[in-house]
Amino acid sequence: MATTAGSNTSPFLDPGVCSRPDSLAILHLKRDLQVPTVLREEDDLKEGYSEGKVTNTRFGSFPHSTLIGVPWGSQVRASAVDTGSRGRKGIIGNESRGEKRKRNPETPEGSTPPTEEREDASAQKDAVAASTGFAHLLPPTPESWTVSLPHRTQVVYTPDYSYVLQRLRVRPGTVVIEAGAGSGSFTHAAARSVFNGYPEDSTPDHPNDAPVKPRKGK
Repeated sequence: MATTAGSNTSPFLDPGVCSRPDSLAILHLKRDLQVPTVLREEDDLKEGYSEGKVTNTRFGSFPHSTLIGVPWGSQVRASAVDTGSRGRKGIIGNESRGEKRKRNPETPEGSTPPTEEREDASAQKDAVAASTGFAHLLPPTPESWTVSLPHRTQVVYTPDYSYVLQRLRVRPGTVVIEAGAGSGSFTHAAARSVFNGYPEDSTPDHPNDAPVKPRKGK
């Protein structure tokens, strides 16, 4: 079950009103094309984009700065991203592996090497809307996750897990034991079916909520 970093709540069970950093989101591009992505405020993979963390799709590029704090269901315009700025990826990647840069003998002592100048110039800039391309930002659901997830294992699709859960008479508070989560398709559907509130008096994201008293299913 995917959870939000720094929080005990899952975006599948409590996505909130707007998208949040370090939380899973779904980019709905068309009926049969959805892209899952974890929203990041910073470029954790250091891909070298000037706009920070960017998700590239066939319908355009979407910097995460334009996706965070947006109400779910909003239409987000694609941005004009300079994909050529990814040339810094190799430099940053080598340094992260402990490889030292070779100093040019012609570079005077105390001067700034060209690579450092490029890193200084790589400060995140504001995204500029592109002329074409858009996507709808959606919260994750078991159905959208099943459609968009990478199929590395056998996937239990929506009609199948709906039938299984119905036959098991799963309800909020029911205890379900699953051996092997795999792709997480059935796991997220089962977790939503048995979800009956968090055991704490209140969740970190909603401290003023009334206490939730768990109920046991039969």
